[in-house]
Amino acid sequence: MNKQQLSNALHVGGTLENALSGNYNLSASSVVQEAVKLTQKHFWQFLPATVVLTIAHILIFLVALTIMNGTPYSVMEAFIGKQQMTPDLMASARIAVFAATVLSAPLYAGASLMGLSHAIGFRTKPRHIIKGLAYALAVTLAMSFINALQSFSSQLIPLLGIFLGITFSMTILLICEKRLRPVEAMIVSFRAIIKKLIPLTLVYIVIAILFVFSYATAGLALVWALPFMFNVKGVLYREMFGVGIEVTVSQEGDDDSSSDDGNKEVFNA
Repeated sequence: MNKQQLSNALHVGGTLENALSGNYNLSASSVVQEAVKLTQKHFWQFLPATVVLTIAHILIFLVALTIMNGTPYSVMEAFIGKQQMTPDLMASARIAVFAATVLSAPLYAGASLMGLSHAIGFRTKPRHIIKGLAYALAVTLAMSFINALQSFSSQLIPLLGIFLGITFSMTILLICEKRLRPVEAMIVSFRAIIKKLIPLTLVYIVIAILFVFSYATAGLALVWALPFMFNVKGVLYREMFGVGIEVTVSQEGDDDSSSDDGNKEVFNA
């Protein structure tokens, strides 16, 4: 039996050049509507991955608090008002949040890639959460830079920290999909997003409302909010920067007949 493989590279969505020039269309309502449909379609496959990310984040947070305070309970009791929140406890809480965010960055990258896969029509499996480990060093460095800048700027002007969070929001996907270096990805994300800041801010306001609602429901709404957030980012990235896809068609047989099972589409991220 002879086997023949034909490969073609496709590009879906915008381009890096158009994103940097602001030459792309972006409707906040369309992005939110598409993300809702994607979340409904892929909810049960995506939920385990976001649960893994959440558990990893919480565990790192608790371990960091334990290392600094001997126990995580003192900070928790201060947050719920059972004891006074001292400057030392507040500082340890901030460091723990920073550590959890930075050290869970590879899993965050994996979830982001899953959202991007959904946005270009691919299904995912829970194990795809570990795809971000291939970019562990780069995404961890990027997350360190972003969180340090946000933390410092928030001390000066609270809204500045939010602004930086929005403008750097495409950094992780740019590292994974476009293979940019951390600082380069941050600059590209900032330059592209600043061109369409108003519609992008509206999208992130919707995400923020969902997370506030999640806190009001003791975190229960996070089971929807987290997958939704990553799907939103996937749709935004596709529209802004575009995604490269490799399509491989395999044909087997001497009679030039082909089987549908031989067709395989691969998203190389």
